[in-house]
Amino acid sequence: MATAVPIRPSPLQPEDWIQAGFSQLSAHGVETVRVEILARNLGATKGSFYWHFKDREELLLRILLRWETAEVQWLEEASELRSGAAVRWARFVARCADPERARLEAALYAWSRQDERVASRVAAIETKRRAHVVSVLRNVGFTLSAAEKWSEVAWLICLGWMDKATRDPEFRLGHRELGEFLSDLILAASAPAHR
Repeated sequence: MATAVPIRPSPLQPEDWIQAGFSQLSAHGVETVRVEILARNLGATKGSFYWHFKDREELLLRILLRWETAEVQWLEEASELRSGAAVRWARFVARCADPERARLEAALYAWSRQDERVASRVAAIETKRRAHVVSVLRNVGFTLSAAEKWSEVAWLICLGWMDKATRDPEFRLGHRELGEFLSDLILAASAPAHR
């Protein structure tokens, strides 16, 4: 009688699948975050995936949760910085201008247009980001109402930059240029007539 071979866990860990999911989402959109595609990209079997996840939906939820957790953590750390507004602003701009993050953000926004649950979670993070910008602007002397208004304008510019940077290969506005543009905007907004 043959002896049963014990089932061994996959050498891949859940984190490997989540990272592969992020890569696929960023490069090709949520529709392509499929078990078959990820398994092929990782050189694994679909069975390896099912060792760690019940189904594709669980993977998608874990990807979304990982993104959400990272964003909240970054924002909390940024708000606890004892540095001045200029440093906090520069860190925010650098984060928004990172090309890899821009691709992921564009994919997340596209996904949010297809799924209300994703849309509500993306909107919650967007609200926290705008609150961070309000905090920075208040730190440089903006009134609350002006800071709220200009944070909305700054965030819309960041969204436009991310969208344009991911759609147009000829678009060359980089981190420094986005930072300079946003800083010029905030300087103009800080003029007494606008505060």
